[in-house]
Amino acid sequence: SKRFSVAYFFQDTMIHTLFILNSAGEIIFEKHWRGTVSRSVGDDFWAHVQRAPRFEDVLPVIATSKYYLVHIQRGGLFLLAVQHGEVPPAGTIELLERIASLFQDYFGGISEELLKDNFVTAYEVMEELCSGGFPVTTDPTVLKDLVQPPSVLKKLEQLVGSPLRSSHLSTTAASLENSPVPWRKRGVQHTNNEIFFDTVEEVDCIIDSNGGLLMSELYGRIEADCKLSGMPDVILTFLNPSVIDDISFHPCVRYARYQQDRSLSFVPPDGVFELLRYRTEYNSHTPFYVTPKISFHKDHGRVNIIIGQRSGGVSVPEKGIVDVKCTVQLPPNTEAARLEASQGNYVFDVTRKELKWDVGRIGKEKAPTLTGNLVCTSGTNFPDGATCSVLVDFKIPMMTLSGLKIDTVGVTNEKYKPFKGMRSTTKAGLFEVRT
Repeated sequence: SKRFSVAYFFQDTMIHTLFILNSAGEIIFEKHWRGTVSRSVGDDFWAHVQRAPRFEDVLPVIATSKYYLVHIQRGGLFLLAVQHGEVPPAGTIELLERIASLFQDYFGGISEELLKDNFVTAYEVMEELCSGGFPVTTDPTVLKDLVQPPSVLKKLEQLVGSPLRSSHLSTTAASLENSPVPWRKRGVQHTNNEIFFDTVEEVDCIIDSNGGLLMSELYGRIEADCKLSGMPDVILTFLNPSVIDDISFHPCVRYARYQQDRSLSFVPPDGVFELLRYRTEYNSHTPFYVTPKISFHKDHGRVNIIIGQRSGGVSVPEKGIVDVKCTVQLPPNTEAARLEASQGNYVFDVTRKELKWDVGRIGKEKAPTLTGNLVCTSGTNFPDGATCSVLVDFKIPMMTLSGLKIDTVGVTNEKYKPFKGMRSTTKAGLFEVRT
C-alpha cells in the first residue's frame, strides 16, 4: 500500500516487545507485537544496568538465555527492544533512535512525565510504526497525518468532537492512497512557499596528551523543512560531493540520479524530515586546541586547562566557536576544587566528582584558561599515576569541517518561485582530550 513509508534500512529488523524503563528500573511503557513478553525481562536487563559503573557503560546489546536485549538511553529513559533471535543490531538501534526522535517531535521532549501525560498518543504511534514487529510507517510526516500530535488533536476534538477525528483520518488515508508517492499527500497548500536545509556535522575525536590525533570521524546529516504547495520536484546540487561517503538517503531521493551526477532529485515530504546522512574520515586538527595539564600529588592536585582558536589552518566564521564546555571526571576522593577561570564559570559536582567549565565563546582573542588546585578527602591520597580526560562540547555556526556545501536548489513541477534557505553547523560528538 502507498500508505506505508518503509525505510529499507529496517527491512531485516523485527522486535517482539518494546519496554521503556525510567532511571529507577521501573517499566513505564510497553508494547507487544508478537505475543506477550514477561515484564521480568526488564528486571534481568536492570540487573545488568546495576552492575555497570555508570549508565553509559551498559552494553547496547545483551544476550540472555532466551532473548537478545537491545537498548538506547534518552532523556533519562531506557528504550529496550526485546528480540527472540539474532537480528542485525544496527537496524534495531536505528529503530529505537527513530522512536525517541518521534517522541521528541510529538511531545516536545522525551521524559517520564511527558510519556505518562501522552500515553495514548504514544501507543497509537507505536501501532502505526510497526506491524507484527516489523517497521512499516517510519516517516514522521506520514505518521503525523495518521496520528495527530496531542495539542492539535485536543483542539479538533474540542471544536467538533471525536467524529471529526475519524473523518480526518479517513480523508488522510485516502489522500495518501491517491498520492503518487507514499510520503506526501495530495493537495498540500501553503501561504508562503519555502524550503530550508540545515547541514549538521558532528565530530568524534580522541586526542592524546601530546596533541596527536588518535581517532577522528565526521557524522553528518542534512535536515529539511519543506513548506511547498502541490507536488514539487526538487533538485539539489553540491559544490564538492566527493568529500562524503557511506551515505544513506530518505526514501524520497532518486538514487539512480545521484549515481549519475551526484545531485539529489526528489519529491519532498511536507514538513520537517531528514534528507540524508553521511560519514567521512577527518584527518585534520579541529579549528581550536585544548591543552589540559592535570596532575596529582598525594593529597592535592593541580589543574591548568587552556582552550583557544588555532591560527592558520581551517578558517572559522566571524561568530567564532560557541557554547564551549569542558567536563573532567575527577578521582572519587576529590573533595573540593579551588580554581580560577579567566572566562566563563566552573562548577564542581561533589556527588558525581565532575568538574564542568562553561567557557562560552572562543574567538581570536586571548585563549581562556582554568587554573587552580584540587583537594582530596582528609586522610586519603590521590591514586598513584591517576589521569583524567577532558570531554569538550562546542558548536561552530555556518561551517562544516568536511567542506560539504549546497550549491543550488531548484524547484520544478510548480509555477511559484519559493524562498530557499541554507545554513550549516559543526558540533561535538564524543570529543575527548587525554591528559
